[in-house]
Amino acid sequence: MVRAWGVVWLACLAMGCVTTSAAGTPDGERSYREFQLAASLRDEGQTAGAIEHLRKALQLDPENAEAHLLLGFIQMERRTYQNAEAHLATAIELLEKQQRGGSTLAEARNIYGLCLIELGRYDEAVVVLRESASDELNTAPHLAWGNLGLAQFHLAEYQETVTSAMEAVRIQPRFCVGYYTMARAFWRLQQLKDAERALVGALEADPSCSKSVELQGAWRLRGEVRARLGHRRDAVADLERCVELDPYSNDGRMCQTLLEDAR
Repeated sequence: MVRAWGVVWLACLAMGCVTTSAAGTPDGERSYREFQLAASLRDEGQTAGAIEHLRKALQLDPENAEAHLLLGFIQMERRTYQNAEAHLATAIELLEKQQRGGSTLAEARNIYGLCLIELGRYDEAVVVLRESASDELNTAPHLAWGNLGLAQFHLAEYQETVTSAMEAVRIQPRFCVGYYTMARAFWRLQQLKDAERALVGALEADPSCSKSVELQGAWRLRGEVRARLGHRRDAVADLERCVELDPYSNDGRMCQTLLEDAR
């Protein structure tokens, strides 16, 4: 699954611009220092150490919303989604209780929506992601719109998927994942020319798009779409590029099979 992760909040952590509501109390100050240390360790790739210090932060102050949020994000990265869900839900509840809106809350909802998608709770994800996407204080709303489209895609709401993905790429025209989600919906709607145009965006909107293994499926799908449209030479070129990216992945093996059929 190609997902749009939240990145703005993590960048803010690295710069030390996040503050917690309880930092004025002795335990709150200690909790905040543990949180800052955990954020630094996570940024350095020391995940186990980060988790240890986040647990200390929450022992000192169970209402440290950012500690819950970072711990939930780390659990998402580790693919332990049930654990992530509990911490992310708590983070959002605390931020709302403490009347602390802004970009952190919008980012938390985006990450939580992703977690709900991973857990197959698509209807709930749609609600949370729509809140994040429509939040005027969200500094990266295209990510939430893209993930909203992904949740809608899983619900087979393909026209709604197209609408959300179009809003995502309107806000950020270089958003490769948004174009790919849109293309998948057009494919399901059997709107092949629209799907091809969206796939061109997925692979060419940003120089990094065509090199991304995460977008290998876009090469496969564009090959399939172009084959259906009768553009055999272009289809073969796309499928060959798909295999080059990773011949052993599911997409790579599918592309190899499609190539053998096309030759």
